[in-house]
Amino acid sequence: MGLRLKPLLYLICGLTDFAAFIVVFAVSRGLAEAQAEPWRLGVAGAGFAFTAGLGSALGGWLAHRFDGRVIFVSGNVLVTLSCVGCGVSDPVSFWFLPVYWLLGIGVGFLYPPLIGWLNQGEDAHTNRRGVSRNLIMFCVAWNVGMMAGQLTAGRLFAIDATWTYGAAIAAALVNVGLALVAASRVVRLSAAHAVDAAPEHADVKLAAAFKRLGWIANLGGMFGGSMVLHLLPDLVVLIDISANSHGVMLACWRVVIIATYLIMHHVAFWHYRLSVSLTSQVLAAVGLIIIARAESAESLLAGLVLLGQLVGYNYFSGLYYATAGSRHEGRALAAGLHEATLAGGMAVGTIVGGVVGTVLGPRAPYVLAAAVILMLFAVQGIVWWKWVRPLWYRAQLHQGQSRVSPPSYDGSAANDAAAQ
Repeated sequence: MGLRLKPLLYLICGLTDFAAFIVVFAVSRGLAEAQAEPWRLGVAGAGFAFTAGLGSALGGWLAHRFDGRVIFVSGNVLVTLSCVGCGVSDPVSFWFLPVYWLLGIGVGFLYPPLIGWLNQGEDAHTNRRGVSRNLIMFCVAWNVGMMAGQLTAGRLFAIDATWTYGAAIAAALVNVGLALVAASRVVRLSAAHAVDAAPEHADVKLAAAFKRLGWIANLGGMFGGSMVLHLLPDLVVLIDISANSHGVMLACWRVVIIATYLIMHHVAFWHYRLSVSLTSQVLAAVGLIIIARAESAESLLAGLVLLGQLVGYNYFSGLYYATAGSRHEGRALAAGLHEATLAGGMAVGTIVGGVVGTVLGPRAPYVLAAAVILMLFAVQGIVWWKWVRPLWYRAQLHQGQSRVSPPSYDGSAANDAAAQ
């Protein structure tokens, strides 16, 4: 992957989420202001998340088996068609939600091959900093795009919803052109000639195990995170927070997520440490309780900050383990599965949260989300003890440190040994 091509891919990331989350904001805020029932917000958000998960898994598989360049460009085209369709459709029409859900398929298609290209030829076990640098730039790019999209949507929606869709369409059209340029300069993922770590390598197996632990964490983290994207507008309107302030709060949430990425890039203490992940999940559960009890923008923002650090931790760690625990030609598929588990948690959280919000009120879904995170906390502990801990021992033997005893829920020594 040429150095000059990576900035273009990062720009495409930013523009993709800029366009997509202008539409997400406009649809969810528009339904909330129209006093739609929480279950309808849940159905809209769950459909988007489900199609994003389906698109990610399918896009990763197609990019792995066939030509990722075609999948990548197709995803950008689908994003554009969805933006146009939502802009010209009546929100109460039968076709509005399917057109909106097409956005998820488009985003899901384009990201797995893009992630595969960014780390093409990189070995995460011999060049940790290089792989981490690529991942941090990718994460910052799409989060900045999302944050800018939410800020822009908040300001434009206060003027006229038509302006929000117009901005999304313009960004998506530019992105199609950039995607065509990028696709003409990359090679097929299966055509990369790179020295791969042996599949039986202890560190590779340990990373693959943590990749699967991350999938469990993704389900709980995005169960709660999805409510911020799709159900929070209902609570925001109830508290009487303006659309502009709503957009600013979501932007601050993104700042916390980006800050989490940056910290994780510069330090390595979290590598192969389940204890760090579990601590992050407990803080997020506390944040969700704060959101459920919020009566002001300040208290709502405090809860979002605590939840945001988990969203950042799960995403970055999941991408890192997906890269470190997969062969080069399989990284698009691994990235697709990572994105699919995030979307799966989002889909379930949004639809269940919408139903609970309709029955028990707009604050109840956040209490439920906190309970789900803590339940999956226990599941991860069991999985670690029964299946991951033996791999930790093998990693120690591989590093010649078999006499070191692992602390409970902690595999940091394996990472320290690998760094030497």
